[in-house]
Amino acid sequence: CNSSNAKTDSGKLTTDTLGTAIPFTNGITDANKGMKHGSVEVKGSIQIPSYKKMYLWSVYGRTNSLIDSTDITNGNFSFGKKEFDQGIYMMGVSDNNFAPVIINPAEKVVEINFRSGRMDMNASSAGSRENEAWFIYQPKEAALLKAIRDAKVGGAKSQIKYEFEKQVAQKEKELAELRAAMISQYPNTHFAKILTWKQEPAGNDKQKYWENIDFTDHSIIHGLFLSDRIQNFMRTFSGGKEAGFIDCVSVIADKAKADDLVLEFALNQMLVGFYESGMENISTYIIDNYVNGDACGDADLSNIIKSTAESITRLAVGKTPPNITGNSFDGSRIDAMKIAAAKKYTLIMFWSSWCEHCKAEAPEIKTCYDQWKSKGFEIIGYSVDIQKPQWEAAIKERGFTFPNLCGMKLWDSPSAKDYLVTKTPGFFLIDHEGKIALKPKSIREVQAFLLSNIK
Repeated sequence: CNSSNAKTDSGKLTTDTLGTAIPFTNGITDANKGMKHGSVEVKGSIQIPSYKKMYLWSVYGRTNSLIDSTDITNGNFSFGKKEFDQGIYMMGVSDNNFAPVIINPAEKVVEINFRSGRMDMNASSAGSRENEAWFIYQPKEAALLKAIRDAKVGGAKSQIKYEFEKQVAQKEKELAELRAAMISQYPNTHFAKILTWKQEPAGNDKQKYWENIDFTDHSIIHGLFLSDRIQNFMRTFSGGKEAGFIDCVSVIADKAKADDLVLEFALNQMLVGFYESGMENISTYIIDNYVNGDACGDADLSNIIKSTAESITRLAVGKTPPNITGNSFDGSRIDAMKIAAAKKYTLIMFWSSWCEHCKAEAPEIKTCYDQWKSKGFEIIGYSVDIQKPQWEAAIKERGFTFPNLCGMKLWDSPSAKDYLVTKTPGFFLIDHEGKIALKPKSIREVQAFLLSNIK
């Protein structure tokens, strides 16, 4: 990591599917290590007349936060010259139409030109080597990763696994060669550092897995790189067992203790990741030992992760979740806790018009409601749609007659954030005291619960 030029380190090897060694290419140099902060002018163009504003989001793992917006005038836009931390940012015309870009204060001007209505397609950059490399690399990586996934799926379904394993190994080799070539072509860039983080030079060695990660480099939290590596580490070394996951948490936390900010990021990613995966007991372990306990020593954790921990605790069975209020699609006022108090059980259902799983479950949801509504059961639908017409059309099409409101901001919809919802459908069954009685994964679980609890 202290060399001035990228190099292939033959002493650090991972292996492909067939056990063949894949060399690790180190793109971290004196010129790009650590996080830089400074002034950058960000501007660009897009020739789509219907687009009037361009937005810019900062990236913190899997969370995007809006930081700026500007008008698009005659196809051009500019955010002006502002202070930035080095890392990945999102740029786009809406919160579901954006593209990742690299902002590095080593480049004083970042110009991004969009040639398509979809921000993540056909983008180019003038004068930014970071984004020139980024836009070349991303589609190639996506194609190779898709080929690897498809071959693995094919191998899982076939009795002739060796041919698929060869396909996987070949694509893994091509991906390693792509990364090595681009690190060599774009040395000393943040882009080269990103490609270094994406590699797992000791992928099969639990103790050496994190050797190519500098946990004091704050730029690693401005993107998905550490989040992805954490997931891969869990998948590789946990054995799918609770004790294995807890041991992995301990290893990661111990490594991340090198810096309080990175430690908090890692803990937050694990905390939310386990919760969203339905492994709340691991989330509780992290809260008890690392957020509220003393396993972090003297680390200075902010109120952000403490708030996340409180939210997860509040969403446990037996706890009272946040209230949901607002106007229903028919204009009536909704207060979820008042409704729950008047019923035996109330199902809060997070959904969206575009979710195929939601659509597939809609007939059973309607059947469940019609069967139990006269016996003290209610449903409150909360859509994360961002287009009112699509939301209202879906309600009518699916025959939903129960109260329904819409957050209009996708996963940033207020109640979706309160309930830590990141996918649909999502269910919370509330009793008449306003406490969570069940967190079902499907409407069939709700049916089974009602059969046992409503006489």
